[in-house]
Amino acid sequence: MSGGGPVVSCDIANTIAALGHQVTVLVPDVDWNGRKYEPHMHKNLSVIRVNTPSKTNLKVAARRCAGNLRKTAEKLCSESRFDMIFTIFHPFHLVPNAAVSCAKKVDIPVVIKVDDAVYEKSSGLKAIQRRIEKRFSTKSLQGASEIFVLNEQIKTIVSDNYRVPPEKISVMPNGIDLSLFDVKSAKRERKIIFSGVMYYHRGLDILLKATTEIIKELADVKVVLLGEGPELQRLQDIVSEKKLMVNVEFKGWVERTEVPTHLLNASIGIGPLQLTPLTAKSIPVKVLEYMASSLPIVAKKGSLSDDVLRDGENGYFVEDAGQLAEKVINLLQNPSLVEKMGTMSRNMVQKFSWGNLLVPILEKYDKAKSSS
Repeated sequence: MSGGGPVVSCDIANTIAALGHQVTVLVPDVDWNGRKYEPHMHKNLSVIRVNTPSKTNLKVAARRCAGNLRKTAEKLCSESRFDMIFTIFHPFHLVPNAAVSCAKKVDIPVVIKVDDAVYEKSSGLKAIQRRIEKRFSTKSLQGASEIFVLNEQIKTIVSDNYRVPPEKISVMPNGIDLSLFDVKSAKRERKIIFSGVMYYHRGLDILLKATTEIIKELADVKVVLLGEGPELQRLQDIVSEKKLMVNVEFKGWVERTEVPTHLLNASIGIGPLQLTPLTAKSIPVKVLEYMASSLPIVAKKGSLSDDVLRDGENGYFVEDAGQLAEKVINLLQNPSLVEKMGTMSRNMVQKFSWGNLLVPILEKYDKAKSSS
């Protein structure tokens, strides 16, 4: 599948395997007809696909796969000794529930990484469904040995919404494999780039509104949009309506191995341009990739953590399309400023390498195992 979730999951598993650990990954066996992220898997890592009652609907599969995942995990644990179980939480799926149940039965630690803590508000039957799902989510999170969240805001949400003691929750942002981004091969052009799934909260309509002003000053600027998503058609309609076809390029799905090349040919990376509960103080994978590519970042004020965007140092926070246009024009007219801010981005991203993030966690559980 595509999106940040599979990328993060694979990066974590591969990094732990590369650090010398044997890793077994259990995943629901689904028939995915969309674009697929098919990464290289480390030799210390094995993947087991577990049957699910629904193979064609991803969300239904995520809810109904828990039983078989738990049984498979328990069987594996009866055959080999595992040091810990690691799982990733999303509000709609029951994989963490299976992980916690198995860990409790075989008496080993279970660590849950929370990416999305809650849904946005809903009504009607959807609201009833989500209340039911919340009960399972609460049970899973309360049963974890430790929970990792992306930032302090999500820590508060998890603690309050799922009644989890704050001392059980630690902050661990998403990470990145820096080796994929060779900044020495960068060829900066007058390109503004976005990479990711096109959701409303990305605010790409604001970027297109700013583009109409940018091209008045810089007629040759290119806005390159990598990815697909529910907003794609609306964005294409805006481009047609505003006659931006010469300046805006929809690349569609791009293989992950090709993303660094696109980023290294750009001059500015676009972060979230809407402030929502999903984007507030966030650290998206795409932004880490921009930083690894030595790009200045421009995003909506409040939408990114200060760990990844320091206003005026490695990019800018903006309030609206007018400010966005102003900052982009200033950057593109000053290549030395692009280079200076890009270098700051690359320096700041070093602490987000997966090795730096995961080694302390593995050492902690290794120490706990040795003393038990």
